Amino acid sequence: MRWIGNGVTAAAAATMLLADMALAGPTSISRVGATGTRDQFVLRFDLLSPGGFSCAADAPGSQVRSGRDLLGRPMIRVFGDARAAVITCTDAEGTRWQATANRTAPYTPAEPTYGTVVYRPGQPAMMTIVELGDQTEYQHKTFVRVD
Repeated sequence: MRWIGNGVTAAAAATMLLADMALAGPTSISRVGATGTRDQFVLRFDLLSPGGFSCAADAPGSQVRSGRDLLGRPMIRVFGDARAAVITCTDAEGTRWQATANRTAPYTPAEPTYGTVVYRPGQPAMMTIVELGDQTEYQHKTFVRVD
């Protein structure tokens, strides 16, 4: 039984290491974005969000990585001038949503800013919880339906 536990622990550690490497930011960004900032904004969804979302970002002068977290929900990372990024998501019914939390979020080059969409069906706009280190902001109406 102990071997099984050790095997599960080793598999979990390997999975976390691979996820960290896959989602890590670029190793060298020099003068990215219009103002030369090195901001990093990560948009993700809360646990109660329905499946079927797909997201994309248009961020001139910045690098964008899109993918999914371990639960299959979309995750967008913007490296560079995150304020200029236009993040658009489409739900399973084809409705488009736009995230605006990245425009007013606090940034520092030292660590990423995380935006977690608190999706609630039937609402025209949702809240985004923005986290930077120990700071937490609750930004209302920052995930807005555009269709």
